[in-house]
Amino acid sequence: MKKNKLLSALALILSLTLLLGACSAQAAQSDSAAQQVQSQAADTEKTASTDSASDAQESVLELDVSDRDASGDYDEAAAESLSGSTITSGGTYVLTGTLSETLVIDAGDTEKVQLVLSGVTISVSDGPAIYVKSADKVFLTAEAGTENLLSDGESYSLTDGTTNVDACVFSKSDLTINGSGDLTILGNNAHGVVSKDDLVVTAENLSVTAAKTALTGKDSVTLADATVHLSAGTDAIRSDNDEDSEKGSVTISGSSVTIEAVKDGVQAETSLSIETSALDITTGGGSANRSYDSSESYKGLKAGTTLTILSGSFTLDCLDDAIHASDVQISGGSLQISTGDDGVHADAALDISGGEISILTSYEALEGETVNISGGTLLLNASDDGINAAGGNDSGTGGFFGFDRFSGGSGTLNISGGYVLVNASGDGLDSNGDLNISGGVVLVSGPTNDGNGAIDFEATGTVTGGVVIALGSSGMAMNFSQAENQGSILLSTGAQAAGTSFALVDANGQVVASFTPSKAYSSAVVTAPGIQEGGSYSVVLGGSVSDADENGFAQSGSVSGGSTLQTIQMSGLIYGSGMGMGGFGGGMGNMGGQGGFGGQTPGQAPSGGQAPSGGQAPGQGGFGGQGGPGRR
Repeated sequence: MKKNKLLSALALILSLTLLLGACSAQAAQSDSAAQQVQSQAADTEKTASTDSASDAQESVLELDVSDRDASGDYDEAAAESLSGSTITSGGTYVLTGTLSETLVIDAGDTEKVQLVLSGVTISVSDGPAIYVKSADKVFLTAEAGTENLLSDGESYSLTDGTTNVDACVFSKSDLTINGSGDLTILGNNAHGVVSKDDLVVTAENLSVTAAKTALTGKDSVTLADATVHLSAGTDAIRSDNDEDSEKGSVTISGSSVTIEAVKDGVQAETSLSIETSALDITTGGGSANRSYDSSESYKGLKAGTTLTILSGSFTLDCLDDAIHASDVQISGGSLQISTGDDGVHADAALDISGGEISILTSYEALEGETVNISGGTLLLNASDDGINAAGGNDSGTGGFFGFDRFSGGSGTLNISGGYVLVNASGDGLDSNGDLNISGGVVLVSGPTNDGNGAIDFEATGTVTGGVVIALGSSGMAMNFSQAENQGSILLSTGAQAAGTSFALVDANGQVVASFTPSKAYSSAVVTAPGIQEGGSYSVVLGGSVSDADENGFAQSGSVSGGSTLQTIQMSGLIYGSGMGMGGFGGGMGNMGGQGGFGGQTPGQAPSGGQAPSGGQAPGQGGFGGQGGPGRR
């Protein structure tokens, strides 16, 4: 739209007041340390007080947010009426009433403009509501106690040189949206808000509905102490500068964000960092939707390089991966995830050191070339693998988005801490390379089909600490291949119904480790610090464990009732090896084990082997004598 056309319509506009005054804003502190965030799904309320509640969370991110960005204050002392629909100089301008023409800001490139919306409706049928053509920075402020509406036309074409102006609020300069008033933005033509530089949002009640993207900041998007509701025909929040590795980032701190997006919820070309915030995101119609274009992306949180979650509350219901990046780092927060594909996917490294992660539905719950778990509470449900290190077919039932990409050709799964509960129809723990357990608690309610195993690794499986109880089918069952500091046992349990407790007790009747799985099982892998060479241990099924938690897990106490399946004498640190399907005697080749795991066809005990006390003969699920570990 040309400038003279914008000027010609001002005389017809009702109730417009433009007050020019000094820009001495009384700014609020931008430091978001110790922001209080209380969330329950979409009904989240955010309290900014740093001392009003005991569960306040501390900000650790370095935010590029000034005092003026954070404040909606302005100086009303000086006022000057201004005719015309173009602002050509820096200052503070207050708008009220109803406008039907695009408001153009064309100030000097060193000047700042604050546009205060004080009960204004700007509805333009043939262009954007606000177009920032030139300025150093523009502040769009919703004044306290007012309701404001910005709306553009459904169909228009406006270019400015090489720039396609295609948003209700379009800025070629840095843009900040702040203030405690209500601001509704309708991007009927395409986008809601676009800044070709940095976009900062500290507004306390911003609602954006857009035919395409709701919020776009080419160089960066920062949400700080904001409350936003976004509905997008494509992505909800996007930063897409792919020409500068230092740009294209998204940062969310101390904010309440509700998103319903047809495609991605939040997309950062480079990094995405989130702390002390409450996010409720639905993408692609949700995890249960089965009507979509598989060539598109419907992810919840997506980053090109590193995605970092420090704290906050997250409810993610996504058709595609809920969390996806090259590297993913989660050190805190409460996450509830439902997804039609992967819960958390990292092309390279996935590091989880804290937080509470509940993946209610997924194809594969956690996936990365390297997966490191050192802390946190993880409840993982998957229709395929629970945790997958490097690869796997992502095109099976429940995962409809093709093969996942990884940065390397092999994988490593390292667990050194945390509490991990896995319910998987595929492999419980799956590594295309090494599986290393050095700490933590891992409970696997594994597959019931013989084509998968409760644990699966291609290279070596090493345990040096921690507890693993992996219960599942017998067809692909395998034990750890190396153990230090503690022993590892693989045994057949025979067919056991879902909910039948498994407990390993020592010679004194004390529980070494116990678990009650949610699915049927016929094999068990168990390792715990209490399993030592020379010890005698009994397997008790169906008993009641005195110190068990809600998952039947305990490392102490006693068992009452139930039946003793067998007693095991540990003459080494590895007891039992092999994968069923034919009853391999202690593994492939001539490697003797503590008995090959019985499969669907009769097997043979290794030379000199014998079935353990109370066990079954090989080929029926039993094991022979002790020897070296089996290898896949």
